[in-house]
Amino acid sequence: MIFVLAGVLLWGYATGNLLLAAPVAFIIWVAWVYVNPFRNCGWCRGTGRHPLSGRKYSGRCWNPRCQRGTVQRLGSRTVHRAVRALIAYRKGR
Repeated sequence: MIFVLAGVLLWGYATGNLLLAAPVAFIIWVAWVYVNPFRNCGWCRGTGRHPLSGRKYSGRCWNPRCQRGTVQRLGSRTVHRAVRALIAYRKGR
């Protein structure tokens, strides 16, 4: 995903269309966050278990944001709220 955004911005810089490339990159990021709101936890690597767990000791991941090995992406909650607000606005019109 980061390569796609970098490619769009590099294209905009190379062709002089940076004012067009920045909103396009933002729209791509919003679509990505809407479709994929969760990612693997960076601490437990998506296992949901403490990294030092073994046969003798087992425990849940200590990351407070970890939910079964996943954490919410930055901005995904805001994007989903905006989409719901837009749908409610369109229904009420």
